[in-house]
Amino acid sequence: MGIKQIGDRMIECDWIPELEICNDLSKFNGYEEYIYKIFRNDFINSYPCFDGKRVNIRREPIEYGKEEAFFHVTCQDYARNRQRDPDLRRCERIRWVRSFIENYNCDNSICGFCDGVKVWDELYRNNNLRTHIFLEEERYLVVVEKRPTYCLLITAFYFDQEHRLRKILERYNKAVSA
Repeated sequence: MGIKQIGDRMIECDWIPELEICNDLSKFNGYEEYIYKIFRNDFINSYPCFDGKRVNIRREPIEYGKEEAFFHVTCQDYARNRQRDPDLRRCERIRWVRSFIENYNCDNSICGFCDGVKVWDELYRNNNLRTHIFLEEERYLVVVEKRPTYCLLITAFYFDQEHRLRKILERYNKAVSA
């Protein structure tokens, strides 16, 4: 197990990929195409499995030649018919989405870096079960929805605000104590 730098921290979790940082915002369009190629490779040209099931993405609507799921994992305040605002913290973690799905059950006893990945289920309004995969130390969450024969990638994001981090930890604590 190697130690590597993620952002400004040294970590021991080999399964957390390097960040894909945008060094020049004036070249964001090229950067977006670069991270979209990563997304395509991870979810269209191949696919991860979660809990023994293939993880699919929402493809429609396709805008600017990109599937809806891409915007859910790279933009904030996503809503239909609204402006999509790229979130650089989400964008630079584009490789993390698949990695979190595939490593949700990591053995933190060999890591020493973290308390382990927090995984819990919550019912969503349409009575589908959504699994939350959260690494508190990295403030990053991936959500997949369980379907009868597959899973669906819902979203992924970084918690940059303390109050949002506290809320997700409250949801986790409520789910595991129920």
